[in-house]
Amino acid sequence: MRHNAPLLWLFWLFALAAPLLACLVAIAQFPPGVEVPLHWGASGQIDGWGSPWTLLPFSLIMCAANALMWVMYRYSDKMYDMGLVHGVSRKNIRPFLCGTAVVMVLITVAIFAWWVVSAKAAM
Repeated sequence: MRHNAPLLWLFWLFALAAPLLACLVAIAQFPPGVEVPLHWGASGQIDGWGSPWTLLPFSLIMCAANALMWVMYRYSDKMYDMGLVHGVSRKNIRPFLCGTAVVMVLITVAIFAWWVVSAKAAM
């Protein structure tokens, strides 16, 4: 499969943007200036409140992690030739990286969905 196939570009664009979009959608669920629960303790009690914008760095970290996956996807042949890829064949490294990006997007979206539901229930 070619590196510049249009579907692959769309896939990686989605993988890079989805964590940020999920965060912005979650933040938009609350009126401006409201304090929302941000942390629940081991007993299930809320022990941290703050602005919904506090979650933005988490989504940016996930975007950066997917950007790293894209770089590794893009240069997987060179990485393989340099001996930096172990335990995965040259043929399977790209699907593995795409799958990892999908899992990271799903986890991020699930975390934000859970947080919105839990925060609204607690308010």
